[in-house]
Amino acid sequence: MSDALDQILGIIHSVMDDKQKLNRILEFLEEEIFKEDEFKEIEIPEKFKPCIAEIVGSLDAGLVCFLNPETLDIDAYPHDLLHEIDLFEDEPEEVKKNLSELYDWDDVKVLDWLIFIEFTPPDSHESFRIMEAFAERLKNADKLKNKLIDALNNRKPFANFKNIIDNSDHRQDWFDFKFRWLENNVATQLMEELENFQCEAFEKI
Repeated sequence: MSDALDQILGIIHSVMDDKQKLNRILEFLEEEIFKEDEFKEIEIPEKFKPCIAEIVGSLDAGLVCFLNPETLDIDAYPHDLLHEIDLFEDEPEEVKKNLSELYDWDDVKVLDWLIFIEFTPPDSHESFRIMEAFAERLKNADKLKNKLIDALNNRKPFANFKNIIDNSDHRQDWFDFKFRWLENNVATQLMEELENFQCEAFEKI
């Protein structure tokens, strides 16, 4: 065994009869060591890496995002709009005409693509999970943790969570955590979709 491991085991052995100190060691390991690895690194092809940040930014802004895996072009539209208009229900030219007349949109790239991957922003359930996960990762001694958990368990959890975070020292930590969460989801979906495209291609051979 390494010297570091011997020292760690020695410290644990020296306090093995002290439950309070053992709990402090456990708390430290959970908060400072394992939490750092909560997002697994997902290997994606190099050419797709620049797309991830742009897609995450669009999702965080509430946009539905479309990626052309062949050209790497990205197209994004407000999520609420797609509840009113189905981009793929009618003929592309008819949809373009409607979007131009209603919203003055003349460039709808995704309608001209043969293949695309659609990424949607997190729904309310997923957004709650992200906030809950962030709160849980804070140190137990941090008063912010209890405030956030209380906010999530009471009325208007989204508004109250945002208000508390915006007035705390962890505002940037929250933005970074949410970005990494969405980044992980986008990378996971991307690899699944690319695998599906490959399977379909082989089936056509």
